[in-house]
Amino acid sequence: MKRKKAIVLSAALLWVLFLFLPVESPAQKFLNKPIEFVCHAAPGGGSDIMARMMQTVIEREKLCPQTIAVVNRPGGGGAIAFAYVAGKKGDPHIWLTATTSFLTTPLLGKSKYTYKDFTPLANLAYDDFLVTVRADSPYKTMKDLIEDARKRPGQIKTGGTYAPGTDALISHMVEKAAGVKFNYIPFKSGGEAMVALLGGNLDMFYPNPGEALAQMEAKKVRILGVASEKRLSGAPDIPTLKEQGINAAFQQVRSIAAPKDLPAEAVKYFEDLFKRLADSSWWKEKYIKENMLTWDYKNSTETGKLWEANNEFCARTMKEMGIIK
Repeated sequence: MKRKKAIVLSAALLWVLFLFLPVESPAQKFLNKPIEFVCHAAPGGGSDIMARMMQTVIEREKLCPQTIAVVNRPGGGGAIAFAYVAGKKGDPHIWLTATTSFLTTPLLGKSKYTYKDFTPLANLAYDDFLVTVRADSPYKTMKDLIEDARKRPGQIKTGGTYAPGTDALISHMVEKAAGVKFNYIPFKSGGEAMVALLGGNLDMFYPNPGEALAQMEAKKVRILGVASEKRLSGAPDIPTLKEQGINAAFQQVRSIAAPKDLPAEAVKYFEDLFKRLADSSWWKEKYIKENMLTWDYKNSTETGKLWEANNEFCARTMKEMGIIK
């Protein structure tokens, strides 16, 4: 009898101990050190802001057992960061910010690594682009702008980041759709182009909402249209270019990439992690809404297809522009 009681007590004790044992996270099977989140752009830019907001949300919501360390590796239109991450094949401890330059830099021959040399993890948002003029501009609508451009071909000064930045691609699309020609002036950053617009050195500019918000709120600029398929939820009064008879729409992806040959279980884990991040109220309020981005979540397979479609579009447009053969 005593022996039976001892066996029962031992079994009960083992069950209690089992209940208090730490449960192993699926990530602990392949994550054993902090994740290095490589940002291909300099601090303060759109990709850096996204990476650091992701870091904040992941830590706040306790989405990952490992810490996230954002590391900026700018240069060469992203080529430096792309080469670094591509060299970490199979390593699940590396993430990379991926935007349009992830596609255009290799197309220009400035990086030997294309989107096919990486593992797509997720797409999280889109940046839209606004046709912007100064508040005192004579252009009240896109019709005003296009009519003047037809009268003065090549004289209306527009600008943005180096060709072929996303805004350069959009400028070409507007020219092609409307049958006009602008004088495109490249700058090192969207911030520099905005300063040039406000200073009267540009007649128009294609910033994303994050670059234009402060000037919009200060009523220093006027937005003539948005280069997207739908009106922005944060600015429903701004018509799309398509609504105004100009067939031009393009959104910049905001994706996360990883090195090639990642373990399948790591890809699945990160897909789920980014889905929870994308669905969190903090992400939607503090990042998407405040920066007037378009929310999006795509898993690994869907993101890979998105990259392929965007790469084909960029290659075709750059050939039309005479930038590549």
